[in-house]
Amino acid sequence: MAVVNRCAVGIYPAQQLLEWARQLDLDVDAADAREPCLYLIPDYDTQEEAEEILKEVYEAIFEAELDYWHRDTGTWPAERTYSVFRKWFEVRFYPLIQDLVGEELTATEVDEEFIGELRTALEGLEQQT
Repeated sequence: MAVVNRCAVGIYPAQQLLEWARQLDLDVDAADAREPCLYLIPDYDTQEEAEEILKEVYEAIFEAELDYWHRDTGTWPAERTYSVFRKWFEVRFYPLIQDLVGEELTATEVDEEFIGELRTALEGLEQQT
């Protein structure tokens, strides 16, 4: 077993996000709707450091979470500041990650063009069903 040189932040939907989702007629009562998404972040030593790291990356997390819930960016809140982020999401930090898989971790970068092509393909599949 290896300890990964990363920490994680768990992002849970808060009441503000759930109210927004209900307005869009999204199923907030689905079994996985309230499960967190975990994001790897750099190591930190204190809670203050963890908060500073989150302040640096919250915009990307905010957009990823909104995209997960509803892809129409026109429905997203116009104001996406850190204080709004903290109202829409509950945050929990995980300071220790242990790798039980034993294989080397790899990351694959995807660019916006690829994501756009993937969305178009998935929308085509949804329309066929």
